[in-house]
Amino acid sequence: MSDDTAFADLLQTLYGGLTRSPPWEDFLRALAAITNTTFATLLIGRGHARIDAHVTPGADPERTQEYQRISQADPFVGLPEGQVVSFRDFVHHVPARFRDWLDVARSSEILGVDLHRPPDVAVRLRLTREDSQTQFGDAERALLERLIPHLRIALDLHARLTITQAESQLFSSAMAGLAVATLILDREGRILRRNALATQMLEEGSIIAEQHGSFEVRTGSSAATINRILSSPPPQGEEILFEIATGGTPLHARARAVPSSAYADGAWLALFIADPSRPAGPSEEILRDRFHLTRAESGLALHLAQGATLADAADALGIAYNTTRSHLRAIFAKTNTHRQVELITLLRTIGSEPEI
Repeated sequence: MSDDTAFADLLQTLYGGLTRSPPWEDFLRALAAITNTTFATLLIGRGHARIDAHVTPGADPERTQEYQRISQADPFVGLPEGQVVSFRDFVHHVPARFRDWLDVARSSEILGVDLHRPPDVAVRLRLTREDSQTQFGDAERALLERLIPHLRIALDLHARLTITQAESQLFSSAMAGLAVATLILDREGRILRRNALATQMLEEGSIIAEQHGSFEVRTGSSAATINRILSSPPPQGEEILFEIATGGTPLHARARAVPSSAYADGAWLALFIADPSRPAGPSEEILRDRFHLTRAESGLALHLAQGATLADAADALGIAYNTTRSHLRAIFAKTNTHRQVELITLLRTIGSEPEI
């Protein structure tokens, strides 16, 4: 590919798509279009046998599922790392099961490259044409070779983003489970981010509130403390512990300075406010009444709120994993959430007693 502008556009879809969900589809569509390819596929897994991610934009889902069932018979694996190889040049014997799949798919014209990322991640990029199309030539090989260093960087960035997101979700769930409201403020006290419990407390407005976008404590002595901390936050790595008066048992709070390089939106101070009087979570009855969940959906939601994974919940409930995924989609729709961490955070801020 000699057109640098087109190549730059392709790289934009590669790097720009890393923060989207799913992250690789736009890049693979663009790659398929540029190479006049029927399908561009990315497979990520551990070793050759396990496939954790299989992305083929535009492919028939049944075709994808069929490949996953016979993937262990695929002879086009274990390519020399970082080298562009064609199916015709690499494969000298095709197992019968895989030959049948190729005959049905009519797509034995395949070009690929394998990349290995630490610790033991195997990444396979494949371009597939139907047999009626021309064979891959030097232009397609040169394009893949030119992409390889960018793919390495993009894969490493995506891995780091995924780890960071997973850690953030775990910490967010833990904060919600411990009844800890979390807020990020700028220098003027404007609220930049808040978790679900903080949102609930702000809306209640009895102890803390949001006034014209800024954080406000309802009691004078605590408000003065917040203002002092905003004007002089603790040194990096340290924190200030204080209490927020409530008229009853005070809330325990702590403040930490946000590293200036962490955000580009002026984040300055992180507040963590613990309210041990908050209930630990909802009951199935509350979930059914509040969100109109079915008994099966509320049972799954409760397991997730208690920290179970989707697979663990399926085992505990004695249902198939695909059934739990169907239930989860219905729960998302009824609770107006879009991700599991949003759902868990919401559920953990709901009381265990019916609302009056």
